[in-house]
Amino acid sequence: MNKKAAVIFLLILLAVAGVMTLYLFSKRVKMDPSNTGNTSGNLQNGGLFFEMDGKVYFANASDDYCLYSMNLDESKPKRLTSMGAKYISGADGFLYFYMDSTKKSSKISGFGAATNQFGLYRCKTNGQDQTCLIRDFCGQVQLCGEYLYYQILTNGGSLHKIKCNKTDDQLVAEELISPFCYDNGYIYYTGVNNDHDIHVLNTRGGDMQSTAITGHYFYPVVQDGYLYYLNGDSNYSIWRTNLSTGEQQLVTSDRVDCFTLDRNYIYYAFSNAESPSLRRCNLDGSDKIIVHGGVVNSINVTSKYIYFKEFGNDDIYYHIPIDLSATASPFSVKVK
Repeated sequence: MNKKAAVIFLLILLAVAGVMTLYLFSKRVKMDPSNTGNTSGNLQNGGLFFEMDGKVYFANASDDYCLYSMNLDESKPKRLTSMGAKYISGADGFLYFYMDSTKKSSKISGFGAATNQFGLYRCKTNGQDQTCLIRDFCGQVQLCGEYLYYQILTNGGSLHKIKCNKTDDQLVAEELISPFCYDNGYIYYTGVNNDHDIHVLNTRGGDMQSTAITGHYFYPVVQDGYLYYLNGDSNYSIWRTNLSTGEQQLVTSDRVDCFTLDRNYIYYAFSNAESPSLRRCNLDGSDKIIVHGGVVNSINVTSKYIYFKEFGNDDIYYHIPIDLSATASPFSVKVK
């Protein structure tokens, strides 16, 4: 081989090596112990909307709950899956969710419409490289650092975890523990088998469990040093506990069906036979206002909108600007 041919051969080898390196790098799943998925409040309401890096990822009720992306202002929607999705989370360019093959897009035909794709999934934010991490009937899912903590619903229910790169699948507890409320290495959950206290699972300490507060408490959400929850001993009103001092405080005496929150407000479904409504208050319960009249559920929030459903109509979302500059209106997304 002459010198010129050798140089060309070497350049080809370098080019091939470069392409292979880029390909393998593109397939690598970045994992970070500090990662957290969707907000606890949104997940407690189905995890139907998730905001990350200037985009909103959501289960589109107008298209059989297929996973979609859109801009924060709801422009440029794009379908990412042909199956229904829920419990949407993500980090570092990847999305994690439960794909429900009982809900399939009516807009998809052919082989794709006939496949059975239930299970815990991962994909890139553009919908590419969809990978099944767990093929099972999973329940709630949350991204907790490098792991996805997820429920298995069969055989009485249990909590498991698997790394985001599809390794190190483990049983965590033989109890249907909810992983939704994750904060800085700890999962806060309501006891299932023996009590309804709020317990703590230390994900960085061998998944050791302890008790945070005792009572009949449900739907925990941790934010800025406070643990928010529904108090079953107090007519399912919202309370909060200061995690540093242990001081408990009534937030609102309203009976509540569900709630979520952002950095400024709590949004909750007021359960009242005569005047049910979607309400908003400050994090300490002050300045309560009615946002929308009627029985609502599935309350999810982003930085721009409040999303919810009305009771008895599961196929339509309603949305309200977060600044309440407009009243509630149907939110419908259709892709040609």
